[in-house]
Amino acid sequence: MEHPLFIGLGSNQGNKIKNCEQAIEEILKIDSHQLVSRSSWYMTQPWGKDNQDWFINGVIQVKTCLDPYEILKRCKEIEFRLGRRPNVSWGPRPIDIDILFYNNLMVETSELKIPHPHIHQRNFVLIPMAEISPQFIHPVLKKAIVHLLKDVSDQKKVLKVTD
Repeated sequence: MEHPLFIGLGSNQGNKIKNCEQAIEEILKIDSHQLVSRSSWYMTQPWGKDNQDWFINGVIQVKTCLDPYEILKRCKEIEFRLGRRPNVSWGPRPIDIDILFYNNLMVETSELKIPHPHIHQRNFVLIPMAEISPQFIHPVLKKAIVHLLKDVSDQKKVLKVTD
């Protein structure tokens, strides 16, 4: 059975857009993943740790038959292959791949939290998410992404990258 999966991508080291594009390519090589939609890229101020370079962020939606733990494992492998190593929380990184939503599933374990716990606080996730699926309902907060975006208090800059 196929499930809608939303993945957030980010990078603030090296060729940021290339890093995110490579991550998408790798995600789409995973068994049964089909791209449904993808957002534009956004240049975003760092969140949580200000003294670092700005990020490139975006969101993709794929269809998957894999369970969320297998997806998490595969995403961590991709991050490692693309140069990410364990470092300080919210610190600089060549790639960050986050499972944002998996269908309407709610998971809270030490290794995996779905939906991602900070979505409703972060413009850099809400803006690209609203671009591709504005009416998606957050399964915990029971609000559409577009409404969460209206209510967010995040003041960090999110600038659409133009070609």
